[in-house]
Amino acid sequence: MAKLFIAESSKKSIENLSHFLSTEGHEATFYEKSKPLNEILSQGKFDVAVIDQNFKDMSYIEIANAFLKNPIHSNTHIIITTSTPNKEDLNKFSGLGINYIFVKPYRYKLLSDKIKYAINPNKGDYGAFEPDILKIFLESTIHIFDSIGNISIAAGRPFLKTGNESLSEISAVISLSSPQIKGSMSINVTRKILASCLFKMLGPNAVADEAAISDMCGELCNQIMGRAKQQFLKKKSMTFEITVPTILSEQYHILDYKSSAPVLVIPFLYEKVAGIFVEFCLEINDTPVTVEPEKLQVIVEEGELILF
Repeated sequence: MAKLFIAESSKKSIENLSHFLSTEGHEATFYEKSKPLNEILSQGKFDVAVIDQNFKDMSYIEIANAFLKNPIHSNTHIIITTSTPNKEDLNKFSGLGINYIFVKPYRYKLLSDKIKYAINPNKGDYGAFEPDILKIFLESTIHIFDSIGNISIAAGRPFLKTGNESLSEISAVISLSSPQIKGSMSINVTRKILASCLFKMLGPNAVADEAAISDMCGELCNQIMGRAKQQFLKKKSMTFEITVPTILSEQYHILDYKSSAPVLVIPFLYEKVAGIFVEFCLEINDTPVTVEPEKLQVIVEEGELILF
């Protein structure tokens, strides 16, 4: 069914993967450094590359870039496998342009399903992450940072988050509820960006202490949600109730998502650095089963949010 490139260090995992994937009808090439990577890639295209983050013979970044920066293999779907996902790793994966993450230990049937989904995604299988809904939040975020702080930001490549630690220094979390949708939305911002918004909004003599910076984060979150709510009413015939933002500024603070749905993160770049992370954890109320994170993949294409 699929031609696979696999970089895996564990002999036991290689043995099990080889047996399972061949049974599923996949053709797998297991990479060993005894053979140059360029030589393997020159022999033909791969549908999917499964790369162990801790591959012993070569950096996973070097292997991923061999695919991503090679026009012949740029359409290869890349899955990074890891046993210890954390926010630093997620940022690295996102920076490389990798959205497919598989957490070890291997659950072989689930991995096979993910491979099949990467090749032939079901475009209707996005749960509450409907493209039109997320584009509204994306546009609202860019507009509010520009209008309030005179800060120009650009959307980066979205990814699915593992864990509930904040990806930045200060967070503002708002719970959402309506007859159609429930969950939460949060913005996570660096102190530097919040201070910049504060000075541009109140002038150079503004006091940028901890309380003022936290209030700035809450105000930005409120404004984004307010604009998004207006867009829902106008474009989607939907509405939702929102709560007062909860502000979190402790080191390594934890977010409460109010839902078991997958957490989608859209990073925003300011001066080419990802310093703003907008997170969504949403469910459509009339959907009886939450979509599994493994079945939800997101990319940004030509400035637009595309889900597949």
